[in-house]
Amino acid sequence: MATKDDRPSDDPELENARGLNRRDFVKKGVVVGLGSAALLETAEAEAEVRPSGAEQTVWHYEADIVIAGGGCAGLTAAIRAMDLGASVLVVDQNFDLGGRMLHSAARMSLGGGDPVQLRDMRGESDREGLITVAPIEDPEELDDSIELLFTDITDWSVVDPKGQAPYRYNERELARAWAENCPATRQFLIDNYVRFSRVSGTHGGGGLSRARLATCFLMLGDKTDIKAGTITVEDAGVADRERSSLFAPLRMGNGSRMVGPNAVVNGAALSRSLEFSAREKGIEFMLHRRFDEIIREEPVAGRVLGIRAHYSPRHHPETGELLQSLWQNGNIDEQRETVNIRARQAVILASGGHAGNPEVRSMFYPALREPAFPTSGRALLGSGGQDGSALIAGLRVGANLAGMQQNLSYFTTFHISTRLGTRDAYTGMMPGHPTFGFRGSAGFNVGRAGFEELIAVNQVGKRFFNEVRLPARPGPSAYPGDRGAPGRGLDHTPVDWRNCRKEWVREMYDYDHGLHAALALNEGSEPPDYFSGPIWGVFDQDAVDRNGWELRYPFVSDNGYFFQADTIEDLAEKIHAGNEFQRVPLRYLAETVGTWNGYAETGVDPEFEREVDAPMSRIATPPFYALSIMIIWHDSYGGLRVNGRQQVVDMQGQVIPSLYAGGEADGGFNKHGLGKGHVHGYIAGTHSVEEPSI
Repeated sequence: MATKDDRPSDDPELENARGLNRRDFVKKGVVVGLGSAALLETAEAEAEVRPSGAEQTVWHYEADIVIAGGGCAGLTAAIRAMDLGASVLVVDQNFDLGGRMLHSAARMSLGGGDPVQLRDMRGESDREGLITVAPIEDPEELDDSIELLFTDITDWSVVDPKGQAPYRYNERELARAWAENCPATRQFLIDNYVRFSRVSGTHGGGGLSRARLATCFLMLGDKTDIKAGTITVEDAGVADRERSSLFAPLRMGNGSRMVGPNAVVNGAALSRSLEFSAREKGIEFMLHRRFDEIIREEPVAGRVLGIRAHYSPRHHPETGELLQSLWQNGNIDEQRETVNIRARQAVILASGGHAGNPEVRSMFYPALREPAFPTSGRALLGSGGQDGSALIAGLRVGANLAGMQQNLSYFTTFHISTRLGTRDAYTGMMPGHPTFGFRGSAGFNVGRAGFEELIAVNQVGKRFFNEVRLPARPGPSAYPGDRGAPGRGLDHTPVDWRNCRKEWVREMYDYDHGLHAALALNEGSEPPDYFSGPIWGVFDQDAVDRNGWELRYPFVSDNGYFFQADTIEDLAEKIHAGNEFQRVPLRYLAETVGTWNGYAETGVDPEFEREVDAPMSRIATPPFYALSIMIIWHDSYGGLRVNGRQQVVDMQGQVIPSLYAGGEADGGFNKHGLGKGHVHGYIAGTHSVEEPSI
């Protein structure tokens, strides 16, 4: 158990004296004792773990609520359950808390007349008076209600351009619960030290109700103090543009437009604030521990009793030292291979989606079986991140699935990155964070215009698409109509899908941006194991000189995703030998470059008509370069079927007693962004404590 000095005090004067800055609230080893996650000190606790049935299970730890996953849904559920009087133990396979929330932009669209909407309608500041800019959004646009929000995401007759078509396939019970809990969730986050900027548009579409985006922020100051809302430039990673920090894996960005001078924004402002509150309240954490199995009274019947989890230590890629979380108070130092954790009231599954598991994701979208196309945040989360653990464990105990088809329908699910030459093209992580070595390099962000300077080739070295159009994402699946909405000049019939005329549907599903061309690359593969593979951007020294590109560490490195050579032939050989996913030689690369140079001389590209999009330049001046072009899978939308209380249901539609799920672990509610996970965690935490205790 943590000592009194290890934990934040309830005395505000004492806390003020301490400052509770990062250096006061960090690196304090804790040995767990009796408490909310009581170690069962019995002879049986040391016995061999027997997985053959619930009646034979040896329990090593217990708590009222056991949560698998310490990301946005898991942390929110944990704090909510703790606030309602439950003891809570959170298990996470990573060495640190926050999950993908920690490397996000911390942009969160909620609605229903939530506190941030109301604040900005009135032109008020935040509670500390840190916001000094005027409201960005028109107050009329912020007028909202729960009913309007629910209508927005369920009514096919709403043809507003921000209304996402896939929302209409959402399960209405989940949509209703989300709409009803949006305002309370925003207030809950505010009460747990999260600070929100002015409302600014939407994240992934908002629709009629304008479920509004607000970004989480901290203020640059002399010390890192979550309660005061301040962070040092070093912890924010802004002291050096080429370094990150332990506090913030990604360098925090400028939030002055939405907040005021010296505001910085990104996932650390959200994740660390929630983590601080959770540790302050006494929630306990078992890190380096992968959730494996749900323990139920019978294999597919009866009550859920707990979980089984195995030790999954992550070590520094260079030093070999065991990686440690930023803050240590509340951590349980448990290194047994396998432990069983008893849940006296409920288990909440919040361990993320399945985007990092090619075998699972290919069940529902065969094109994404290729392991060369990783999920976002792979370096930070490790190989076990987003591996479908909740989905797989749920199926083993009889759980149902929902919304698996929705992985195909949302425009941010997967896309071609403009950050080239890295294992993890989603984040802007720099050296300074211990996981940077897993990434190898930060990647070189060329932007969309940079694709004018290269040719993109497939796994055998052939061009396959107009390069300039490759990084262009499809727009939201909106109903164009007359850009109106009910009550704003649009002539429509409420709750009538026939408002969506055929020409609108064609516009909604215009995916002519090269993604499918990239996924379908099977040249060079052998039957029956057809495969796609890496995509390479190829250019020469003249392109580097024209653009002033800095091809140096930490942006590129000798990590298998960046190559250079004095001849195209040598470049092809280096790629084949040096990239882990390059199964076949790029035997056509020299021929492709020669053909391209001919096109550049004539100004005509007969293969892909690139001459109408961008200038063409010869690739003729050594050294020659190749950078990997990544396809990133961002979100998982399908998962375990749940009801409006976030209870998992079985194949017969019946609730599995004492089992809940939230965030990307559940399905049936296609909603992009952090708002889904936090609301689902809030709901799960609320209702899980109502379960009878055993």
